Amino acid sequence: MERLLKPSLSLAFILLAMIAVCQPPGGGRRGGGPDEMIKREKQALYTKITDLSEDQKLLLDGIYDEFGVTLKETFEEIRNSGSREGMREKLMALRKEKDELVKDVLNEDQFAIYQEISTPRRRRQGANPNNGDGG
Repeated sequence: MERLLKPSLSLAFILLAMIAVCQPPGGGRRGGGPDEMIKREKQALYTKITDLSEDQKLLLDGIYDEFGVTLKETFEEIRNSGSREGMREKLMALRKEKDELVKDVLNEDQFAIYQEISTPRRRRQGANPNNGDGG
């Protein structure tokens, strides 16, 4: 009986993980899916960078729109293939491409603010040696 317990628990965990990954965008996940993530990031960018020109806003809107379309296509491709292999690399490459396009639109100070906004919270916390240690 114990010999079956570990593989059964592993299988259950894998199935739960697959269900979580295969939910439709915004399908009950805490983050709200790609559309919500992009919307929040763009709104934060426009709120924090107060000196954006109309041309910069227009270019950024286009970058975020294209990023959203490509991100959805990537997630759909992953769902349809049933394989998560290479998913992280694809998503990192997509984010890097967006970052490079944004870098071409913003000045150095603005891009520094963008990096603070767009860097996932876990990476920011991991990069901060004083985070959560009380001093």
